[in-house]
Amino acid sequence: MITSKEVVAEIDKLTEQGRATREIIDIIYENYNENITYRQMRRLMTGARGNAVRDKPKLDYLNSNGKGERIKINNRQEAYREQLKINQDGSQEHATVIQMKAGQDKDVDFVLRAHGYDPAEWKIVSVINNFWQQGSSENGTRDLYQSKINVKPIGENDIERVIAKFKLNVKPITYKKNKQYSKRNLVLPFADLHFGITNLADLNSKVAEMVEVIKNGYDTIVVELIGDLLHSDKINTTETVSGTILNDVDMPAAINDAMIFMETIMKKCIENSNKVLVKIVGGNHDFDSNYMFSLWIKEHFKQANVDINSRYRTAYLLGNVLISIQHGDVNKKNPAQILANENSNLWGLSSTREIHTGHMHFEKTIDQNGVMLRQFGTPKKSDPWEIKNGFVGSIKQMYALEYDENKLKREYYI
Repeated sequence: MITSKEVVAEIDKLTEQGRATREIIDIIYENYNENITYRQMRRLMTGARGNAVRDKPKLDYLNSNGKGERIKINNRQEAYREQLKINQDGSQEHATVIQMKAGQDKDVDFVLRAHGYDPAEWKIVSVINNFWQQGSSENGTRDLYQSKINVKPIGENDIERVIAKFKLNVKPITYKKNKQYSKRNLVLPFADLHFGITNLADLNSKVAEMVEVIKNGYDTIVVELIGDLLHSDKINTTETVSGTILNDVDMPAAINDAMIFMETIMKKCIENSNKVLVKIVGGNHDFDSNYMFSLWIKEHFKQANVDINSRYRTAYLLGNVLISIQHGDVNKKNPAQILANENSNLWGLSSTREIHTGHMHFEKTIDQNGVMLRQFGTPKKSDPWEIKNGFVGSIKQMYALEYDENKLKREYYI
């Protein structure tokens, strides 16, 4: 990116030579590969010298339509239009004429800069480019685009920015495996931990007890994150996915607690099994933030098989046991039938079928035509909303399920 002083110095030089504004813009583009719009040129020159563009006799500005539209006419009587609309939601719609080389219309950063937006602060929602050529075969032609973009500012809660932060400098951790493993499998269903309300001190004794179970050694350990691992779907505000405002919690601290918790559990799982699977679905509190967190898990624990998805439910086969996980806020009517329809191949290979859910914060087990629906409770302490409404009677516990090849053999209440 060239500096304002360099641009102004070049514009000064070209203006003294009697070049028109359109010519100056073209020369800057050819010499510096920098697309300067009329608005940018005026801003740069005004900021540097305190006066307006010096070739005003060659450029008239007409503002008669009252719609924020400026029609620019240069000495060749060629018309260019620049439009700007600022919407109530903070997004902006901008249209202008720009010159591009082949392929630059697909360069998001280039298009943003050509419209006068900083790619670090704005993102494109939509873009339309209309192409035409100007000039003659004798004097040469140039490719011009009428470019219209809809942009919005990148906020602190923008999910792509948050994901980038969490993937930055993440170093995979390798753990040594112990030698003796049972032929059985272990499933750790983590539902509704709500870090933010829950903190590490609340789980210390439960984690220690769970680690002792993991140390028994297993062929496969499956870590199920069944939604609402995090209390809020936002970082700077405390909100559910649907936008319900919650009592404020410290989300950066909550994410840090969730990381320490996962590192403790994952380390012991990897050390004490032949294979570790991580199955994830989002909840009604953390669908987006949970997806972001799952990317951190995948980058951090390369020895585990982490299922990254944005689905409301997912299923897997553990020996001959078919297990589906879903948070429990949707697909309530007939989940067993949906499991059979969506996973007919796995259904046919299994002898036992289960669905693991959470969401309601209390434990319940139902046999639905041979499919066991296991709704797990939560270890989290009651939050202000639950206290207000009297939802304070559920048992605060965690679970570990031990399976052989065909069915559940042991259930640990932690």
